[in-house]
Amino acid sequence: MSAAPQWDEADLVALQSDLLRFARIQTGNAETAEDLAQETLLAALRHRGQFQGRAQLKTWLFAILKNKINDYLRHKQRHSSVFAETPAEMELDELYEAQFDSSGHWHADGIPVHQRSPEQDLENRQFQDVFQACLYGLPENTARVFMLREIMGWDAPDIQSHCGISAANYYTVMHRAREALRQCLQIKWFNHREPT
Repeated sequence: MSAAPQWDEADLVALQSDLLRFARIQTGNAETAEDLAQETLLAALRHRGQFQGRAQLKTWLFAILKNKINDYLRHKQRHSSVFAETPAEMELDELYEAQFDSSGHWHADGIPVHQRSPEQDLENRQFQDVFQACLYGLPENTARVFMLREIMGWDAPDIQSHCGISAANYYTVMHRAREALRQCLQIKWFNHREPT
């Protein structure tokens, strides 16, 4: 039997800012995010022997963090809505509206161009870095809703309840998040690549 891959505290510290950023978007609170990131790192140290190297250290840490965030969000008693439209969301609305003509059809330059399949790009580490930058560039509330659904795996009714938004608002936010990500990826990834 081979030994589990080795990592040390320096490896954890190197990933701490990514953990903090993700937790901050999910909780909307810097102190809570810091607590959850620290709990994640402590859990990783306590359960170091369970890391078998079948996934990257970062993937394993984010799985721990996602569970901690889920626990926090599901047990948190909410007294007010977490979702309030910010200037960044309003700017995203304007960006979204600019993609269509007066009849509601796409402008010709707004249609995405793909050189490779999305599956091939997801396997590409550089693409993942660009995607993460685009995701973290979304307005905070939009990113929160998108991440709860697409990364945390929450169901739409749970997200609507947690964020205090209607079903229609949820679907609008998700559509606009996907559109903003598509536009960002088009600019930062697809337009800067050589055809394969």
